[in-house]
Amino acid sequence: MARHLERAENTARLVSVHSETRLDWPDSDEFAWEPVLRITGTLDDFEARGLSRTDEDAAEFLLSDPWNPSSLLSICARARENNRTLIDILPRESWEEVNELHQLTAQPGVARADRRGEHLREVIGRAQAMAGLFLGALNDDEGYAVLRLGRAIERGDFATRVMLGRLEIIEHGASDHQVLRGADWVGALRSLTAFQMYRRSVLGPVTGPRVIRFITCSTVFPRALAYCAREAERALARLPGSSLPLAAAERLSTALASEHCLVDNEAKPTAILTAVQKDLAALHESFAATYFVPQPEGPFRAGQRQTQST
Repeated sequence: MARHLERAENTARLVSVHSETRLDWPDSDEFAWEPVLRITGTLDDFEARGLSRTDEDAAEFLLSDPWNPSSLLSICARARENNRTLIDILPRESWEEVNELHQLTAQPGVARADRRGEHLREVIGRAQAMAGLFLGALNDDEGYAVLRLGRAIERGDFATRVMLGRLEIIEHGASDHQVLRGADWVGALRSLTAFQMYRRSVLGPVTGPRVIRFITCSTVFPRALAYCAREAERALARLPGSSLPLAAAERLSTALASEHCLVDNEAKPTAILTAVQKDLAALHESFAATYFVPQPEGPFRAGQRQTQST
C-alpha cells in the first residue's frame, strides 16, 4: 500500500509540474506529454489505444482513465483495496482518508486544464496526510517497517525514472523547445520535491550533472537514491528472516557509496541510473519472494492433518 500511496503523490506532482512548465513552451507540433508518458511507463499503452496526442487526452489518460493501470484513479483504487484488507491493523482514520482520496480521483472532469491544478494539489495533500497519519498513529513495528520499505523503493524508482526521462531527451536529440535548460532541470527537481533542498546543498547554478549527482548521492535528502537505499536497509533490519532482501539493499548502498558516488562521474549517468533501477527491482523481487510468494510444501507425512481454508 505504501508504494501505491507514494506513486499517487509522485504521479500527481509530475503531472502538476509538467502542466505548469508546459505553459512556458512555445507552440510546437511535438507531443508535449511524451516525456511524462515515458517516465510513467505508459507511452506504449497510450499509443496502442489510439488516443489523440492532445493535452486533454494525455491528461485524462494519466489521471482518470480506468483502463490505464498506471492512472491516478487506478493507483488510488488499489491503495484503497490494500487498506481495506488491512483495516484491522491500520489506524481507522486511514480508511477514511484513502476512501476520500479514491472518491476525489473518481470525480469527473478533473483532468481539464481549468480544474487540474487544484485537483492535483488536493491529491498531493491527502497522500501526504496519510503518510503523516502512519508516522504518528501506527506502531513502530514490523508493519511500519514494511511501509517504510515500500515507500523507499517507490521513491528510488521514481527518481531514476525522472532523471532517465530527462537524459533520454538529450541522447535522442531534443527539438528547440525541448532543450534542457536550467529551468527544465528545476522542473525535474520540483517533480521530486527537491528544489529547495538542492539549493541548500549545492552551490552554483542548476545544471543537469549537479542535479543528477544530488538526486543520486545525497544521504540526507529523503528522495535521493542513496538515502532510499539506506532507508530500505534500516527497514529490512527490523524484519525477521530478511537476510536475502537485506543483502540486496546492502549491495545497492555499497554500489552507490563505493562506485557511483565515489567520484564526480559525469560520463555515464544513464548507465548508473539504469543499474540503480535494476537493483531496486531486484530488491523488490527478493522481498516479495521472501514474504509473499508461497514456498513449496514438503512431503505429506502420516499423522499430519489436512485442512482446507474457506
